[in-house]
Amino acid sequence: MYYKIPCTYLRGGTSRALFFHKRNLPEDQSLWPELFKKALGVRRTAAGLSAMGQDFPTHKVAVISPHEGPDADVDYNFFQVDGENDYVDNRGNCGNMSSAVGPFAVNEGLVPAVEPETVVRIYNTNTRRVIVSRVQVKDGVSCEEGDAVIHGAPGSAAPVWLTFENPGGGLTDKLFPTGNRTDVFELEGFGPLPVTLIDCANPVVLFRAEDVGLTGTELTSLNSKKEFIPLVRQVRGMAAKAFGLVERWEEADTSSTYIPFVGIVSKPQDYADMDGNPVKKEDMDLCCRSFVTKLHRAYPIAAAIATAAAARIPGTVAYDLARPQKDGGSHGVILGHAGGYTEVQVEVEGDHVVRGTVLRTANTIFKGVLRVEM
Repeated sequence: MYYKIPCTYLRGGTSRALFFHKRNLPEDQSLWPELFKKALGVRRTAAGLSAMGQDFPTHKVAVISPHEGPDADVDYNFFQVDGENDYVDNRGNCGNMSSAVGPFAVNEGLVPAVEPETVVRIYNTNTRRVIVSRVQVKDGVSCEEGDAVIHGAPGSAAPVWLTFENPGGGLTDKLFPTGNRTDVFELEGFGPLPVTLIDCANPVVLFRAEDVGLTGTELTSLNSKKEFIPLVRQVRGMAAKAFGLVERWEEADTSSTYIPFVGIVSKPQDYADMDGNPVKKEDMDLCCRSFVTKLHRAYPIAAAIATAAAARIPGTVAYDLARPQKDGGSHGVILGHAGGYTEVQVEVEGDHVVRGTVLRTANTIFKGVLRVEM
């Protein structure tokens, strides 16, 4: 049988995803994973993987529907499609794709369009948290042209401000699920490694670059660094077990490939980003790299919220590396990453992260009807 399903393909931040109205999908949600895989063209063939995205982390789907109740306008259910391991995961959010939800809601008539700015309250069903999106609007639709620039995405566009409200504990109900700001993993073939496990916008595990023999300024060399790959595999797997995502750490390789994110942190440093542009230590508060199955070309926004929060909480592996906050004034934490910089305005009270705000951009790539055989 063929399904003909209206959909929109959007860029949000440094990511892309297929957007569906929930009302247009099969009522039987058990059909969704296979439908999403076929919609994206993710399948294993003799020639490799065929997909709309370039690699695993870009295979994304968002399902949007009106929210029931006064605390939000729309529900946003995020799905990460892993064609390599043939499964669909919706246990975590994509912070970048969150930036496309507000414009989609405006353009699809899910919220009244208000000029010059429409505030869209988004309930992310994955983390059970509200994200507030400020969308620029003109003539009843979201603006796409503008002067906002984010590192890791080409050109400029209209700004989309995202505020992640009360982002801690979306998966585990705790900001620090073990109760510790720093834990120590005993890694086979390596030894003890201090880590911070933080559940903030998404589950993230952080460790210091210097503790594993890195400078923290590495780029794609991490993808083939012989000693690093098995080490980061253990770290991510052990973190997945600590977050309750898998029963055995080895299972993270095939059944929890999207989360947790891995963040590698170091003190502010000079280096050149992925495009060869200079990144200056005086312009950042913390240097970081993200690694899922390979180096992230920028830094995931959900991981940025978590990392910025950790940089402002004493006792984490990031805190002593981060440039101290000036005079208790601005709460901004500027992260220097593989694609340049990302600034997070983060408000922290003890072990409670009140909110984290970031600037993103978004645009529609195409809108049409998918014909999917099931």
